Amino acid sequence: METLAEHPKVRIKDPEKVSQKLSKIIADGFEKLLVISDFDYTFSRFRDADGGECWTTHGVFEAAAKHVSEELVKEFDRLKTKYLKIEFDPTMSIEEKTPYMEEWWRDSHQYIIDHKFDLQTITEAVRESKVRFRDGAIDFLRCVCSHNVPLVLFSAGIGNIIEIFLDQNMHEIPKNLHIISNMMLFDEENKCKAFTEPLIHTFNKNASVVGQERPFFHSIASRTNVLLLGDSLGDLHMDVGVEREGVALRIGFLNFNFESLYPKYFDSYDIVLWDDQTMDVPSQIFTHIHENITAKNEENSKEEVRSNGNEESRQLATEVQA
Repeated sequence: METLAEHPKVRIKDPEKVSQKLSKIIADGFEKLLVISDFDYTFSRFRDADGGECWTTHGVFEAAAKHVSEELVKEFDRLKTKYLKIEFDPTMSIEEKTPYMEEWWRDSHQYIIDHKFDLQTITEAVRESKVRFRDGAIDFLRCVCSHNVPLVLFSAGIGNIIEIFLDQNMHEIPKNLHIISNMMLFDEENKCKAFTEPLIHTFNKNASVVGQERPFFHSIASRTNVLLLGDSLGDLHMDVGVEREGVALRIGFLNFNFESLYPKYFDSYDIVLWDDQTMDVPSQIFTHIHENITAKNEENSKEEVRSNGNEESRQLATEVQA
């Protein structure tokens, strides 16, 4: 806890509450842990090393539109101008914002379908895009995988883009990673013909919008503690629909509009990361869990040695008496 509190990007409203949650997560270990995360501007960077704004998965299409038609570029810009300010309006409730988000997402998806984006074009667009992993994100993904901790990526973006991005940057999709997102469906010519339902937008990203008959839901039934990572207030409830008896530690990346958004983030997230483009804090938590397990194993080994030594002493004493 002391290490986290000293981190220059960390803001914590209730240190005692966070300490209690961390203690339980660390004590229970990897076998009880589930990671639930957003992708856009959570696993991916908001700003690059030069301070330029990076892209979301939808942003890949906005850029690719330049190769399709100027009219399509204008339509994507119009939607973003209209709806982005609503998404981050601190004076509106989630209930008030939801219908606007549904309109934005459906209109964007329809433009993609109408212009018949094909898989090859999309793959090249991802390769040339400004979607970037946060510093340390690949190492964190591999760490999560190495400890066999399930990672659920709830994304209101486009899941195919995430899969392509992971393949291009990691040359694999980690076996413990489950992506729940809007997925493009392709026809026999690999052109986008539809999107999966239900529609997943910023404010309905949780397990209640997908069928719990999915096999991985059974595999996470014993995972009672949740590490939740997000960058918007809509991400706070990504664990809704996941049954558990443990704790949920919510970490929020505050990427922009700092002064206006900070009060609500500070009240809602257990830990707020102020303009942090790294995965340092989640990685530190995994390090603490690993160190605790190592310490337990060492203590158990010492106890076993002591126990064996005591048994040998008793046997020797018995032989002497005989």
